[in-house]
Amino acid sequence: MKKRIICCLTVAVMLVCICACSLTAYAVGDVIDFTRDSLDLYLNQVYQLQLKSEAEGITYSSTDPNVVSVDNTGLVTSVSLGSSIIMATDKAGNQAACTVNVLSGTSPTEVRLETRSLTLTEGSSHALTATVLPSTVEDPRVHYYSSDESVARVDKNGNIKALKAGTAVITVESASAAVSSGCIVKVSSKSSDGHFSFSINGTLYTVSGEKKANMLVVLNKSGESFESKTDTEGRFSFDNIGQGNYSISVFKDAHSETPVASAQLSMGAHDMSLTCLLHDKELVLLYQNETTGSGSIRDITLEKANLSLEVGQSYDMIFRITPSSAALPTIKAASDNDRVAMVDSDNRITALAEGSAMITFTTSDGKFTKQCKVVVVSSTRNTYSWMIIAAESAILLLIVAVFFVSYRRFNRNKERAEGVYPPGKK
Repeated sequence: MKKRIICCLTVAVMLVCICACSLTAYAVGDVIDFTRDSLDLYLNQVYQLQLKSEAEGITYSSTDPNVVSVDNTGLVTSVSLGSSIIMATDKAGNQAACTVNVLSGTSPTEVRLETRSLTLTEGSSHALTATVLPSTVEDPRVHYYSSDESVARVDKNGNIKALKAGTAVITVESASAAVSSGCIVKVSSKSSDGHFSFSINGTLYTVSGEKKANMLVVLNKSGESFESKTDTEGRFSFDNIGQGNYSISVFKDAHSETPVASAQLSMGAHDMSLTCLLHDKELVLLYQNETTGSGSIRDITLEKANLSLEVGQSYDMIFRITPSSAALPTIKAASDNDRVAMVDSDNRITALAEGSAMITFTTSDGKFTKQCKVVVVSSTRNTYSWMIIAAESAILLLIVAVFFVSYRRFNRNKERAEGVYPPGKK
């Protein structure tokens, strides 16, 4: 009897575990909320509402569709002057609300930032300056948001605080939320130990080192040697370096024999000027410009004209020119939808939210324009989580089944031994 009780308790524990997994899989947060409680729009503007956290089975509605309409993705459109409340409801009945005010007057057309990308170290700060254009706009205020507050936090005045190594996007929206811009913030670790990576011309290298002035930097190629020294900010530069394979070695001083940083550099078919930054755990290309090159460009192609990214992913666009011996001009990049995907001065595309965006690359002389369509989808991590939960549940069910079969056989063998169970019966 005691064994049967123990067995029943074991089965009960297993069933509780299965139920717990199921509850974990289907649990919906007690509260859902928009990233904004209210926003202002001008006539015929659109804005994509975002929830602070993921939720299932969301439906959207407007208390006054004649003023503000909303579709099944949370995209709102201002229709006429007035106010309306947009409601989001999940499948458990939890709700979130955002008040949308539709205003008259001069609407903002651009939020211009002092920079579209920043590199900070842990603990450092930067005041991001934003200007709303045109200057005649009724409300020039802006709102700041961080895509990852564990990496970089921003206050209402645009002061960014770097917290830990990683990447975050600081989004700056005008008081009329239909206009925004973004700044990619890369935070590096304070520690100078271990290895780190940097990218030049789309090729990834691994080095190790520290930020320090008056360090000796040596560039070698087949017997040729070029030397430079880091300045007070850890920068160093080489001018008119021809094509070929090079090794870079960084020494604490001219008397050191063991480098504190090293890398292999492969140059393309152009003479180039390079200025790099040895900064804690990052070696960053600050300036890259064709100084010579021969002939004019006949065409420029993008490595990818169509790109699919998950939210949070990035991609460095690579250009190919014809002929390869021509000088590569400066290329400017812009996104037609910064809320979905933005591109920085290094031509790095970062996916921010589900949707699509067109990235346009234009040469400084305006002769060549190329476009890349970016489609951003949700992360597949949730799918993987469901697969893991399903697999765990299947394993638990299998354990329970094996247990019942074994327990049944044990009882039959015991009854046969006691002469209770007929020997010929299975």
